[in-house]
Amino acid sequence: MDKKKMTEENKDCIFCKIVKGEIPAVKVYEDEKVIAIPDINPYAKGHIMVIPKEHSRWVWNMKKEEYIYLMEKVKYLAEVLRKAFNVEWIEEVIAGIGVPHTHIHLLPRKENDGLGEVPTKPLDPKPTEQEQKKIIEKIKENL
Repeated sequence: MDKKKMTEENKDCIFCKIVKGEIPAVKVYEDEKVIAIPDINPYAKGHIMVIPKEHSRWVWNMKKEEYIYLMEKVKYLAEVLRKAFNVEWIEEVIAGIGVPHTHIHLLPRKENDGLGEVPTKPLDPKPTEQEQKKIIEKIKENL
């Protein structure tokens, strides 16, 4: 994709604006290539999104080395979540319809957690602001 079209495509991208600091967001992890933020409508307690700083519409549009780097960070952060929440597994979801910027959802899961095989709706009620702060602290403590 040429640069002009890419700029046109991502000028209103909410994740690009978060990466640039134009929209505030709590970052539970950041390095030179990716950020991880809590999902504002979590499907599980501790649900985060891992987002490459470089804009691409789909994970499949990424260069191979960028994709490998992203997946290494996804694995690292999944292990952080497993430890932080003492869960059996982390569900990984690559969707891409909601925000047109590559991102990976990580959801801490336990057997019989009531969320179904693949959660299909946000938690109701959502964690309170106080609960969300504790969730974020727990993640950061395990980085």
